[in-house]
Amino acid sequence: MEIFMIISAVVLVLITLLIGIILLRQVQNSEITPMRQVDVYSEQMRGLERDRAKGVLADEEFDSMRAEIGRRMISAAKVEVDITTLASSGGFLPLVMVSFAACIVGAVLYVQVGSPNNPDTPIAARYAQSDALKAARLSQADAEGQAPARSTPQDPTYAQLVSDLRKALAIRPNDIQGHKLLAKSESRLGNYASAQSAQARVLQLKADEASPDEWYAYAELLILAADTYISKEAEAALRQTLRRDPNHKLALFRIGMYFDAIGRPDLTFGIWRKLLEAGTDSAPYMPLIRRTIIDLSMISGVNYKPPEVKGPSDEDIKNAAEMSADDRRIMISSMVTGLADRLANEGGPSPDWAQLIIAYGVLGEIETAQEILNEALQLFNRRPADLKILKQAATSAGLLK
Repeated sequence: MEIFMIISAVVLVLITLLIGIILLRQVQNSEITPMRQVDVYSEQMRGLERDRAKGVLADEEFDSMRAEIGRRMISAAKVEVDITTLASSGGFLPLVMVSFAACIVGAVLYVQVGSPNNPDTPIAARYAQSDALKAARLSQADAEGQAPARSTPQDPTYAQLVSDLRKALAIRPNDIQGHKLLAKSESRLGNYASAQSAQARVLQLKADEASPDEWYAYAELLILAADTYISKEAEAALRQTLRRDPNHKLALFRIGMYFDAIGRPDLTFGIWRKLLEAGTDSAPYMPLIRRTIIDLSMISGVNYKPPEVKGPSDEDIKNAAEMSADDRRIMISSMVTGLADRLANEGGPSPDWAQLIIAYGVLGEIETAQEILNEALQLFNRRPADLKILKQAATSAGLLK
């Protein structure tokens, strides 16, 4: 702090002196010019006298030229007097003082408003802060306890079938396929807490034979049950996924979100950059990555230009076509999470709100879709074109007929 203030004071004095020297030179230079002009006019006047004496100039021409030269001489002499008075009275001093005062005011404002006492945060301290945030992450039980309650409309017939499945698995607790089916069924009903419990039983029964996708499905259900919060258990499930498949894209996307939440956006940038450069915009996480990658790069101190948007490859199209309904549901949930967060924090155009409404409709979360629609209608209530887009989305989501 002391060294910084000393250096600042020295720089302030040097700048003030430099400004004073520049102003003084300007005054001195401007003083010389009118003095030389008076001398020139005096010489011209003497030349006129000589020309008249020789008979070169007529009396009328002499009088006219003498009057003009005399007028110019008086003007130049007046400027000389003004500048001499300014220099002798220290007239340039107020200019220097004003410059000095401006520098002082700037320094005072920095001390009052800025943070001269705050040193740069060392990397070790930043890591320590991140470790503290990581340690403070909620457990899954606490996260689910704080999550808002959601009610999803259910088909009574389907709900009864799921209830029968629960009873059957109570009798056959080691039925892996039954628990897989129950996890998917509970997820369709919006019972994510029950779904993650069923998926946890699948992992327990399969042990080391559990696949990366099965671990990721468990992680995603944990996240959905906690209203998109990544708890300690969800992080552990994501790491289990990546331990089995380091290139699992959905798990990489989610772990990137986790790192950002614990104060390590540099790690998020590194992970999402690879996803952006290796994937296509057909991936559900791409819109969020593209919207945030520049900010993440700036925070990480990297000058980064994202690649141009490219379409899905043949392999991507094939994989999407072969994806099960439940897998597609999980992917849509990932997309919805990012979009909902962005609109809640930053807002967005009506097509983005329409996309979110349709997505919740696909997920069967009709009440949430209706809430989003109501909020969007208030935002765009004076824009007919936007209202038309929102009503079309509401129709697609099954909110309007």
